[in-house]
Amino acid sequence: MVGMTDDLTTEPPPGTAAATRLSRSRRHKVVGGVCGGFGRYYNLDPVIFRVPLAVLSVIGGLGLVAYGIAWLLIPFEREEENEGRRLLSGRVEGPGLTALLFIVAGCGLLLASLGNRGPATWFSVMLLGALAGAAYWSRRRSESQGAGEGGEQGNAATAQVVAEAPPEAQAPPAPLGPSWWQGGGAGWRRAYLWGPEEAEPGDYAPTAPPVAGAPPGAAPSCQGRPARRPAEPRELRLGGLLFLLAAGACLVGSAVAWEHQPLGTTLVIGLSAALIVYGVGFVVSAFVGRLGGGTVVAVILTGALLAGAAVLPDNITTSWVGTQWRPESAAAVTERYELGSGDAELDLTGFELDKGETLSTTVAAGAGQIRVLVPRGAEVTVHTEIGVGAFTYESPASGTWEGLEDSWGGLGQERTRSYPAEPGAEPGGDVELWLDMGIGHVAVERS
Repeated sequence: MVGMTDDLTTEPPPGTAAATRLSRSRRHKVVGGVCGGFGRYYNLDPVIFRVPLAVLSVIGGLGLVAYGIAWLLIPFEREEENEGRRLLSGRVEGPGLTALLFIVAGCGLLLASLGNRGPATWFSVMLLGALAGAAYWSRRRSESQGAGEGGEQGNAATAQVVAEAPPEAQAPPAPLGPSWWQGGGAGWRRAYLWGPEEAEPGDYAPTAPPVAGAPPGAAPSCQGRPARRPAEPRELRLGGLLFLLAAGACLVGSAVAWEHQPLGTTLVIGLSAALIVYGVGFVVSAFVGRLGGGTVVAVILTGALLAGAAVLPDNITTSWVGTQWRPESAAAVTERYELGSGDAELDLTGFELDKGETLSTTVAAGAGQIRVLVPRGAEVTVHTEIGVGAFTYESPASGTWEGLEDSWGGLGQERTRSYPAEPGAEPGGDVELWLDMGIGHVAVERS
């Protein structure tokens, strides 16, 4: 009979619930059917969505992230469950892993382009806004045209006719033999035939043929041996192996860049190598083996670590050193002292400053500690900038001087403080310090 089968490859007719519901298309599908579904829902050509997403994927990875998220959240037409729900429930399949790979790759490209705040960023934002505006306008336009032409009344009438129509005739089921599981009766009096409590329908197969000369309709004997179920193939678990391969790739990538790159770049290289291994593992698991939820958590943690490594200051080095600077005169003080990672001490007490003379210098470090010793009779002005860490000033007590201490810290701190000379000390000049620390501690002490 014509029309008895439901072809999942055909598009739903306009005006039906399937057509007005946002879902991925099966017929107009290039990768995951996302653009085809958006095109049908917003009444636009899918190319209008494909071209901007491709451009956004190339110039910054935003298109890959948007496409992967839509792939996970939007179900196929005539389906209620999306790929994200399957992924979270432990049913890791090829489409969900591919969508997750799109998101991971897009996040990697997006993190790599964070430092580029040029015209490409504004172009991406404007292109995405224009695409959203065009889709919204087309949707509202289609709704207004449908309402103006009486589409709602037509759809309501069609739905009423379909609801009142009798069910379609269907072919009777093929006889599969008598069922031993349930006997006669109606309602709660429906009795169960023999069989162990833990058995399920189909566990036992009839072995005796119908008795010759038996009256029509007589059920054959249901006694027999247990039916042997085919052995299910063991699934190849790839989670542990993939984790070890990703950890090894991270170590190898970090070791290659350890001697030549700062710490942030080294970690980015190692973590990016781990993400590449995870991506390859996702593709392989779509055909061979299976990955669990632990692998998804590991990918998310690796991406978070990569995002943190990408924002580390460039002057944090992979080697820890200790440095002391002791200029013998004011003329020997340089304009800038730099340290990657380690402990540094600048001693400005080896000479005397004349009254009215001003000494200015800068000390910058990526990570560690900066300690500056200043003369007791000099007035000190400190301009401090700290990414993550703390600052302390200490002037010890001497004679009638009770001393002075100051401390503060936090994230992204930038302050300027002035500290007077100690009473009773021989008056000297002025010292102006510019202290820049990425992660660590800055200390200024009176000698």
